[in-house]
Amino acid sequence: MLQSLNPKETKFSKFFIIISFLLLSGTQSSNAFQLEEHEVKADSLYRLYKNSKSELRKLDLLSALVTEIHYSDSALQYYQEAIKLARQYDRKELLAQNLNRLGVYFRNMNLQEEALILYEEALEVSKSLNTPTQIGHSLNNIGQMYYLKEFYEEALEYYLEAEKEFLKANDLSGLGYNYTGMSLVLSELGMFREALDKVDRAIEIREGLGLSRQVIVSKFNKADILMSIGIYDEAEEHIQRLFQYGLENDKVRAIHALEKLVELKIKTGKFEDAIKYAETAEVLHKQKPNSEAMIDIYQQMNQMHFTRGDTTRSAKYQSLLQAERNIIKNERTKNHLAGITIKNQREEIAFLNRQQQLIEENARIKIYLSIVLFIIILLVSIGFFIIFRAWKREKVNLHNLSIHKDQIEEQAHQLQRSNTEKDKIFSIIAHDLRSPLNSLTGLLNLVQEKSLTKKEFTSYVEMISKNLGNNNTLLENLLLWSRSQMKKLEPKPTSFNLNELIQKNLDLLPYSGYFKGQVIINSVNSDFFVLADKNMIDIVIRNLLSNALKFTRSEDQIVVTATSWYSKVRVTIRDSGTGIKPEDIDKLFKADFYSTLGTNQETGTGIGLMLCKEIIEMHQGKIWVESEYGLWSDFFFEIPKAN
Repeated sequence: MLQSLNPKETKFSKFFIIISFLLLSGTQSSNAFQLEEHEVKADSLYRLYKNSKSELRKLDLLSALVTEIHYSDSALQYYQEAIKLARQYDRKELLAQNLNRLGVYFRNMNLQEEALILYEEALEVSKSLNTPTQIGHSLNNIGQMYYLKEFYEEALEYYLEAEKEFLKANDLSGLGYNYTGMSLVLSELGMFREALDKVDRAIEIREGLGLSRQVIVSKFNKADILMSIGIYDEAEEHIQRLFQYGLENDKVRAIHALEKLVELKIKTGKFEDAIKYAETAEVLHKQKPNSEAMIDIYQQMNQMHFTRGDTTRSAKYQSLLQAERNIIKNERTKNHLAGITIKNQREEIAFLNRQQQLIEENARIKIYLSIVLFIIILLVSIGFFIIFRAWKREKVNLHNLSIHKDQIEEQAHQLQRSNTEKDKIFSIIAHDLRSPLNSLTGLLNLVQEKSLTKKEFTSYVEMISKNLGNNNTLLENLLLWSRSQMKKLEPKPTSFNLNELIQKNLDLLPYSGYFKGQVIINSVNSDFFVLADKNMIDIVIRNLLSNALKFTRSEDQIVVTATSWYSKVRVTIRDSGTGIKPEDIDKLFKADFYSTLGTNQETGTGIGLMLCKEIIEMHQGKIWVESEYGLWSDFFFEIPKAN
C-alpha cells in the first residue's frame, strides 16, 4: 500500500489548492484584453482618488479601486485606508465589504488568524446592518477558515448559517460558493451522499447563471468526492475538463488537475498513465512553477516506484520532492515574517492608542487636581475667616487641610512615577525597536538599488529576521506589562500539558538572536499537567529561556526540569553560564528595569523578569533565583497543578 502524505504537507497543499480555485472562480478571465481592461479601470480610479478633495468620495473610489486590484500586492495599503475612512464616516456597508476583502488578502498569504479576525468583525458589522448577502459571505469566509484549520464540525455550522442568509436574500451566486465549499466539509466528515448533493446543486446553480469557470471548480470538487468513494470514471471526466481549461488559461490550474490524475491512475493501478501525467506536470511546472501541487505528485511517484521496487526512480523523485519542500519552506518563512510585521504594526498602533488614552486621562486628572486645589484654597480661606468666630474649629480645619495635602502629594508622586515609567518605555521603543526596523528599511533600499549579491541578501535577511523575532518578544512583554499596570490583566486558567509548552519554546530557541550553539535539554515528564493561563505561562517560560540564552556561551547547557507534589508544580531552568553576583540577585524581579549585558554584549530592558514575577504571583505562585557567580544559575517558579 502506498504511504500517505505527511499531514503537515497535506494541509499546506490543501490550502493552496483551495486558494487557487478561489482565484479561478472569483476573478476575471486571464486573457490579455480583460487584464488590459482591469488596468485601465484601476488607473482611472487611482487618478480620480488622488485628485478628489472629498474624504467620502475617496472612500467610494478606494472601494472600487481594490475591486480591480483585489489580488495584487499593492492592494493592502488601499484596503487599510478604505477601512479607516469607513470607520471614520460610519459607512458600515463599505466597512464590512473591505474587511471581508482584506481577510481574503491575508488568507491568500496564509495568515489565517489575521484573516479570521477580519471576517468576524465583518460579520458583526453586517449583522448590525441586517444585510443577508453580506452576512452570508462573512459566515462563508469564517467557515472556510475553520475548514482550513481542520475544525470540520465548526466549519459546517457556519456554512449552514450562511446558506440560510443566502436563501433569505435569494442570492444564487452566493449559494453557488456556499454549496461548493460545504461539499468539501461534508466530504471530510464522511457524509459523502450529502456532499454530492450539495456540489450537484452548486453545479446546477452556476450552469443556470452561465458561470462556466465556476462550474468547472464545482465539478472538480465533485471529482474529489467521487474519488473518495471509489467512483473513478466520472471523477476523471471532471478532472480532465479542469486540465483542459488550465492548459488554455492558467497552467497552475492544469498542474493541480494533473496532481489528481496521478492520484487517480495510481489508485486504479494504471501506473504508466500516472508516469505520463507526472512527466507532463514537470514540463508545465518549468513554465509556471507550482510547488504545492508538485510536492504531492513527487510524493506519490516516489512511493509508487518504491513499492514497485524501482529504487533508482524512487530516489530521483525523493530528490525532486526535497527540492520543492525547500521552496515551500522558504515561502512559509517569507509569509511568517510578513505576518509578524503586520501583527506588530497593528499591535504597536493599538499600544500607542492606549498610551494616548493614558495621556488624556492624565490631563483629566490634572484638571481634577486643579479643581481640588481650588476647593482646598477656598476652604482654607473660609477657615481663616471662621478663625475670627471660633478658635476651636481652626484646629479641625487645619487638620483636614493637612490630610488633603498628604493625599495630593501622594497622587503627585504616583503621577511622577507613572511619567518616569512611561519615559522608560518610550526610550526602550526608540532604542530597541527602531534599530532592526531601520536595518530592514536599509535592506529594502539596497534591494531596490539591486546592489546586493545573493549571499549578502541571505545573510542580511537572517540577521534582520532574528532581530525582529527578539523585538517581537520585547513588544509582547511591553504590551502585557502595560495591561498589568492598568489592572486589565487577568489570568484565565485552563489545564494544559507543561512538557508540550516547554518543548514548543525550546524548538524556537535556535532561531533566537541570543542562540550561540548552547545545548538545550527538556527533562520535564510528558504527563505533567498544570492549571494556569497558558498564554501567560508561555511568556514566563519564553522570558526565562531567553534570559538563560543571553547569559550562556556556546556549548553551555540549559536544562529544564519540573517536580510535583500536592497541589503545586515547580519548574527549574538551570544554566551553566556566567552566574549572578550575590549583590545583584536582590535587584532582579523589581520594577526598576534592572538589566546587564549578556555574554555577547546583548542588551536587555529588565521588563521580562519583572513581568514573570507579576504573572506568577497572579497564579498564587512564587518565583526566585539561586546562583553561584561564574558557574551556574537556577530560576524557579511554582504554579498550581491540574487535578
